[in-house]
Amino acid sequence: MQTVWEKVVEELQLRRISDCLFIPRYDGFSLPNLSNSLMKLMGVKPSGRTLRNDVLTGFKNPGKIALVVMDAMGLNMFEKASDTLKHFLNSFFTRRGIPVNALTSVFPTTTSAALTSLNTGLSPQEHGVVAYTLFMKELGSMVNMISLSPVNDERRNRVFELGMDAGKILGVKVLTEKLAEAGVEPKTIIRYGIRNSGLSTLLYKGSGITPALTSVDFAINLVKQVNERRTGFIIAYWDSFDGQSHYYGPFSTEAELELLNTFSVLREALKRVKPEAARETLLIVTSDHGQSRVRDDKSIRLDSLNWLKDSLVMPPAGESRAAYLYLKKNVEGFEKTFLRRIGGNISLFKSRKLLEKGVFGTGEVKPCVVDRIGDYAALSKDDSRLVFHYDLKERMEPEFVRAGAHGSLTLDELLVPFVACRLSSLLEH
Repeated sequence: MQTVWEKVVEELQLRRISDCLFIPRYDGFSLPNLSNSLMKLMGVKPSGRTLRNDVLTGFKNPGKIALVVMDAMGLNMFEKASDTLKHFLNSFFTRRGIPVNALTSVFPTTTSAALTSLNTGLSPQEHGVVAYTLFMKELGSMVNMISLSPVNDERRNRVFELGMDAGKILGVKVLTEKLAEAGVEPKTIIRYGIRNSGLSTLLYKGSGITPALTSVDFAINLVKQVNERRTGFIIAYWDSFDGQSHYYGPFSTEAELELLNTFSVLREALKRVKPEAARETLLIVTSDHGQSRVRDDKSIRLDSLNWLKDSLVMPPAGESRAAYLYLKKNVEGFEKTFLRRIGGNISLFKSRKLLEKGVFGTGEVKPCVVDRIGDYAALSKDDSRLVFHYDLKERMEPEFVRAGAHGSLTLDELLVPFVACRLSSLLEH
C-alpha cells in the first residue's frame, strides 16, 4: 500500500535534483499558484499561473475567504506525527469528507520566501526574497528579511533608513493591496509580537491588522472577522508551532501539543460563527513550509571548519539547511573538498544551475537574485545542517533552532497541506 509520501510524489510528479531533494511545482501546484487562484476567485487579475485542476473554481462567488496559514505545519504532520495528533487532524478534516490535498512550498522553504510568494503570486526568483538571511548588495549588508534590518541590529525596518525604497523591495502590489483597490476589505490576524515586523508591513499592505496574543485570541479574532459582514478576505497566520518545532523538534510532545491545542481552540471557537456567515465563507488551510528534524551530532559548525572559512569571501547567507556560499577567487577543487570533508548528507550545487533547473521558480529572474544566491548552495538531505551565526546573541546564548529546521527541499520541508471547503461543511458534524 502506498504511503502518503509515495502517493503525493506520484500525483505531483515531483522531479528530483538529487536523492531526497525535489523541485517545487511552480507550474500549478505551489503556493504562488494558490495566491493567483485566490486573486482570480475574488475578481482580481492574477500575477501569474493559477492552480492546475483548480479546486477553488468549484466555490462560485464566495462572499468571503478565510485563509489560515499554520507556520511549519507540513504534510508530514498527517503522516509521521503521533497517532493522537494524526487521529485529531483526520477527524478535523477527512472524516468530515473534506479532502486534504498537497501543495509544494517554494525554494528556499523558509517563511520569508514562502509568505512573499503566497502574498504576491510570484516565485522567489521573481520577487527576490530568496532567504531569511539575505545578502543585499545594494546595502552592502546581510539583512534579516523578517525584521528588514541588518543582522545584529535589533531595530525594525532599518533598511528604509539606509536608503531602500519600500516599493522596490518587492516591486509589485501584494494580494491584500490588490483586493483593497478592488473594493474587497481585507483583514490580517497575526501574532502580537510580529505585528510591526518589517516583512509584515510589506506583505499585508492595504489590510487592517488585528494582533493576537494567544491561540485563543487568534481563533476568536478569526470568528469575529468571519462574522463581520464588511470583511471580504481574511489572512490568519499563526507561528507558535514553528517555534516549538525549532526548539523541541517537529514531532516532539511539546510541538505536537502546540498544534493540537491551536486546532482544538480553533474548532471550539468556530462554533460561534453565524450560520449565514459559515455558508458564504470559503475556508482554506495551508502552511508556508514543513520542518525537518535536526540533530546536534549531525550539525556541522562553520566555526570549526577553517578550510571552509578560508575558501569564502564572507560567512554564508541563507539558512542552515540551505546556505549560500560566496567563494574567493582562485579556490581550486572546492566541490571535491566539500564532498570529502562534509560528506554526502549536505549536497552542493552551483547556484546558477539551480536557477536554470527552475528550483527558484518560473518567470523573469529579478536582477538582484544572482547576487543574493552566491556561487554555491549547500542543501541538507537528512537531519544535518551547516550552522553559522551572524547574530552576536546567538553566539553567546543557547540556540533557539536546535531540534528542527527548514530551508531545504526534502519532502518534510517542501510538502504542505491544502484544504479548501465551505466553512459550513466543517461545522455540520
